Formats: sequence, structure tokens, C-alpha cells
Amino acid sequence: MRYTVILREHPVGRYIAMAPAVPDCRVEGKTRHEALERLRLTLEEWLKGTEVTSVEVSVPQDDPNAKRNPWLDTAGLFADDITLEPMLERIYAERAAER
Repeated sequence: MRYTVILREHPVGRYIAMAPAVPDCRVEGKTRHEALERLRLTLEEWLKGTEVTSVEVSVPQDDPNAKRNPWLDTAGLFADDITLEPMLERIYAERAAER
């Protein structure tokens, strides 16, 4: 599993690593490698007691005067589409090639 990490060199010669997707996950290290390794270990420990799940959310019935929410209109639209991942990979590869 991969996590997006923010790594920053602190002015006093230390490194700070954070995982924005995980609340309160912030570590420091003397080197870049040490900070990233500490963050990896912290994330692994945090994940041991974590469950990834979903919840059902009720949506209000359509009100003809209500403004439509495009997020709700398209939520889950591609959940069972096996062509989505390959298509996204091609898009990302083409974007990277343009740089």
C-alpha cells in the first residue's frame, strides 16, 4: 500500500515527515531516510488497529427547487468498470510524457 507523504527539511537540520491521509501522523528524523523510515513504522503501527470500511448515507429525496449536487449524481458511477484503471494509467502516462 502506498501513502502520499510530505517531507520537509526543518531549518535546524532535521526532517519532518507527515502523512496527510492519517490524522496526527507526524515524525521527525535527523536525516531524510530516518524521517521516512520512522513514518513508515508509524503508519504500519497505526494501520494494525485500523479498519477500512464504508457506511451507507441517506440522501434527501429530490426536491425540484433544490440545487443538484454533482458529487452525489456521479458517486460510484465507475465502481464496477474494469476499464477505468487501465484508462487512467494511460492518461497519467501521457501526461508524464508531455513534461
